Amino acid sequence: MTHQIIARGIVGILVATGSAVAFSTGAQAAPSEPCSPALAKAAPAADVAATNPKAFRAAEARNAKTVPGLAKKAQSDRSLWLDRCGSAFYVDAGPSAGERSAAVGTMGAATAAAGLPLAGVPLADTFTLESKPGSARTIYLDFNGETVTGTAWNNTYGATITAEPYSIDTTVSTAFSDAELTEIQKAWQTVAEDYAPYDVNVTLKDPGTAAIDRTSSSDLVYGTRAVITNGGVVYDGCGCGGVAYVGVFNTTGSNHMFYQPAWVFSNGTTKNGKYIGEATSHEIGHNFGLNHDGTSTAGYYSGSSPWAPIMGASYSQPISQWSKGQYPDANNTQDDVTQIATGAAYRADEDATGAVALGNGAALNGVVTKETDADSYSFVAAGSTTVTVANGSPFPDLDVQLRVLDANGAQVALVNPTATRVSAVQASGLNASYTFTAPTAGAGFTAEIRGAGQGTVPNAGAYSTYGSLGTYQVSLATQTPTNADPVVVTVGSLPDGTVGTAYAASPVSASGGIAPYSYTATGLPAGLSINSGTGAVSGTPTAPGTYTPAFTVTDALGATGSGAGTVTIAPAPVAVADQSVSATVGTALSRQLVATGGTGSYTWSLSGGSLPPGLGFSAAGVLSGTPTTAGSYSFSATATSGAASDAGTVTVTVAPAPVVFVTGATLPLGKVRSAYSTTISVSGGTPGYTWARTSGSLPAGLSITYSGAVATITGTPSKQGSATFTLRVTDAAGGVATRTFTLQIKR
Repeated sequence: MTHQIIARGIVGILVATGSAVAFSTGAQAAPSEPCSPALAKAAPAADVAATNPKAFRAAEARNAKTVPGLAKKAQSDRSLWLDRCGSAFYVDAGPSAGERSAAVGTMGAATAAAGLPLAGVPLADTFTLESKPGSARTIYLDFNGETVTGTAWNNTYGATITAEPYSIDTTVSTAFSDAELTEIQKAWQTVAEDYAPYDVNVTLKDPGTAAIDRTSSSDLVYGTRAVITNGGVVYDGCGCGGVAYVGVFNTTGSNHMFYQPAWVFSNGTTKNGKYIGEATSHEIGHNFGLNHDGTSTAGYYSGSSPWAPIMGASYSQPISQWSKGQYPDANNTQDDVTQIATGAAYRADEDATGAVALGNGAALNGVVTKETDADSYSFVAAGSTTVTVANGSPFPDLDVQLRVLDANGAQVALVNPTATRVSAVQASGLNASYTFTAPTAGAGFTAEIRGAGQGTVPNAGAYSTYGSLGTYQVSLATQTPTNADPVVVTVGSLPDGTVGTAYAASPVSASGGIAPYSYTATGLPAGLSINSGTGAVSGTPTAPGTYTPAFTVTDALGATGSGAGTVTIAPAPVAVADQSVSATVGTALSRQLVATGGTGSYTWSLSGGSLPPGLGFSAAGVLSGTPTTAGSYSFSATATSGAASDAGTVTVTVAPAPVVFVTGATLPLGKVRSAYSTTISVSGGTPGYTWARTSGSLPAGLSITYSGAVATITGTPSKQGSATFTLRVTDAAGGVATRTFTLQIKR
């Protein structure tokens, strides 16, 4: 794999100089670094070890988890660098001339194996492709171009990095041509297959920032993004195939987005979608914490026909797999498969609860997720029978091994064709098929599917079952047994049910045909469903009525039988819960009482108690009117729906009318040396009023007295002027009214 990994804090620009890479310094407006830099600038790890042992020891500690054995790797791999903070990254060249020529020769190759799980969609729908929608982990392949700011990349390449969209021709835009969409689909298929064993969604559809960012350790929805672009300032600096940080997939907080995106440069990988996919899987592998698969003399192992490790240089071999160093002179025994699972868990196993039933003419999709994963499918065969297992991707990682067992578990056949290189992007012999003659009366069998190896590791070109993982589709074609009886379906009496009440019944039985059976139904009451494996009907009905569901039973060879039944779902019982209503004297009220169950239509009546004065009650269950007397009242209300009825207690609490000032804010005029008298009054509330002047003063010569609901101002004003004061009245129930008054005295 020819690429580079650049970590945070590099202060120069990468400049390609033949087989080596140098850094030219330049002023950059860069984000802050996550350390007190130990190095003046980024440098090869071997050089740091020789010239600055103290900084190198600190780097060994810093990279202990992501790049274990840093000292040894530094000596054997000149592509391993350290940034200013001592974080490790790689700086590497692009594909060889021969690999680039092979890539051009396979441009436009078929993007899909028709009908298989990872087959390409129409070109117009390319950017809807997702490998596992709904997963909590995401790998977003971004071909649309980006403007990147505020990341570690900006420490090296400037405050703003503009990446143009992927392009084959001279028109660089997101109006992708069919040729470009073809290669984009190939890249997606390659990456989706490499990460198929995991619960992670490889997508060309922009998932949004929330699906990528990881804000804290409790944030369990996150991922990574790979920008696939022609070139740009980063490519100009490195002349490489791609760059990515190591071990950042699970980081949290600001560091998670700071160390993204991973970069893949089509000018460095070639425009071939399969090559781009290989580079992208490799760069994302670094995000997951994977290091290079090399040898004692080479930073990358390019494999031997037909195999290469993904974390080596896998461009030119058609079978690329995750590795743990099972090849000649391997310098890295890191367990790739297990390491990736620390960031994205394995997919759920298809047969976790037992062998999956495979019907005649059926095709089921599956994934081999681990070296130990053996997926089992049970089937009934009669006469000429063919079981076929085909890879789910045009760029498979899985070399299929098919084992057929009889009903006693004895092996009938073991099929594992020899894999052979056809081209840099295609190998033969990775699928498996077995044709045999079963007893014409029919018999049960099991197909067991797992990954196969080839040759003896660590010999060149050999690979074990370790990385033989990925998607497949298994299908069955057989005949009807000569003595098979027709499938006979018997539908027993279905018990009646009630809306809102859990329902369970097992009315369907079958005989004849070849077990196991599968069950379907149409016309069931809303809220009910049928168990396809047992025929049990369950759920909670939501609508009353009489229903005549039809049941169909299909046997193991596709023969069917049917029958019908009748079930009546009664309305839910009428129920009137106790209800409370609040009202106020003098304020109009209209309240619909509530009932449930029945048909939904109710006739109401009073059945005890008394209404508050001023209120009435209708047959529609509406309590309305204007209350005249405060107090607490209760009565019984009955709702009737059809022949069913229920009563509930309704409590109405009528509050007194609020205390209000009757007198306006402006009082009558007074005259100097003329007797003056006026009143201020309130109404409403609960009698037993308490008065208080809370601010202001009366004109000189006047005074105020309080009695009940009235305050009286009397006296002889002694001088002209205007006075403002505020009165507060509190009733016996705690209700309060406040008003500010103005009284003017003229000469």
